[in-house]
Amino acid sequence: MLKKDILDLIDSFERETWKYTYNDNLNDDMDYIYSLENEIKNADEANLKPIYDKLIALMGIIRFKYGFESILINSNPELENLKKIIENISLDSSDIINQYNYVSTMYNDCMSKTTNVDFIENKYKDIQEKEGLYLAIESLKSLISNENYRQLLDQNQINEIIIDCIKLNNNAVSLEKIELKYKDIIKRIWEYSLSDKIDESGIFRILFSNISGGTIKQQSDMLINRPDQSSCSMISSNFIATYGSATRKIGFIYPSNSEIITFGASDLGSNVFGTGLVNKEKGTLLATPQVLERMGMVRAIKNGEDIYSSSCYNEILVNAKPCGIVVLDLGEKDLNIDYQEAKMLSLQMHLPLYYIDTMQYKKDLSEADKYYIAFHSIMSYLGMSRDELLKEIEQNNGYSKIDELINIYKDQIAEIFLILKRKGNLSKENMCQILGNIIDVSKTMPKVDGITK
Repeated sequence: MLKKDILDLIDSFERETWKYTYNDNLNDDMDYIYSLENEIKNADEANLKPIYDKLIALMGIIRFKYGFESILINSNPELENLKKIIENISLDSSDIINQYNYVSTMYNDCMSKTTNVDFIENKYKDIQEKEGLYLAIESLKSLISNENYRQLLDQNQINEIIIDCIKLNNNAVSLEKIELKYKDIIKRIWEYSLSDKIDESGIFRILFSNISGGTIKQQSDMLINRPDQSSCSMISSNFIATYGSATRKIGFIYPSNSEIITFGASDLGSNVFGTGLVNKEKGTLLATPQVLERMGMVRAIKNGEDIYSSSCYNEILVNAKPCGIVVLDLGEKDLNIDYQEAKMLSLQMHLPLYYIDTMQYKKDLSEADKYYIAFHSIMSYLGMSRDELLKEIEQNNGYSKIDELINIYKDQIAEIFLILKRKGNLSKENMCQILGNIIDVSKTMPKVDGITK
């Protein structure tokens, strides 16, 4: 160790303190640090170790008093006793090293037990153009509070994460620097959190890209040939929210080790057929599955939506190609007018086809579910394809008689659907037979009130 190294350490620490909140006492304590410079310059090279140890202790106490550690200490009720001890420490104490070691031990012991970081109130909540920062801070907090994530960390990392979270929350460090620091941990979390396939357990978490608009074949060709990035959402057995059509939930699943470009808790406004984002502030590379899921569920519940058929989707950009095709349905199988086309796509692309019956996760049908069931039931009953519907809509400037029929019959059709499903008799043939006794297409009025239960 050289004198220059210790003097450089003082300079570096001085620059660090520029980010602290202004305080007269901080200025006085920093003057004490500067007073050591002459002692360092005049010291014998062989006797620098005691001076270095003292300097480390002094800087540590100053961090506890005025730095980002102080924000944590002042805001965490469990550290009230530690706060009082630190306030009474004088830097010119002859026992400063032992005092620093004592408070450091108290601090680290408390941090090792801290799992609730709600005392860090996210300053970017509901601020437009700062969605990425909000997501990153909440994700840093989840690294501490989530038991599975926390197991990936050692004690030093836990302490650092809490301080980095406070720094980011106070705009004292760049998001890019924090993203880079934790990219390996985030990558590990996503790889073990995601599935590459759907098994029979009913528990899943996947990256899903809905094939919306046009026909499945047309749209899938566009999606598979995106030049640099693919857009998808994370869906799971806890929460399902997808982009696009309300009447088709068929899409691609991406590998669990996909290279992730950025995360957003909502629509990123991404240019998926080119490169980049419309608003980079909405996204971050620092996001955990738990936080994305929680934020989507909160929005869905606030909007009065079913958490298994929500429009409050997240957006994740990946540099990857699909590893499978997923049909998200209500167990309607061949009643779904896109069912056969999805099976053909699976064969043509040599990708496995998976089915997720979302009815297994909920008790009641949402309004979105009723619309979905009525759409597929009426289209099947009329023998119409999606292509024919699109042509009709184009010819009538957006008007579709299907919508009128859905609005009249959706509650009745949903009730029939549930009865058939409960009895194990749900099929396209049985549904269409019953609809023949209910729907009068020429008058678009119901013939009967319902069916015998």
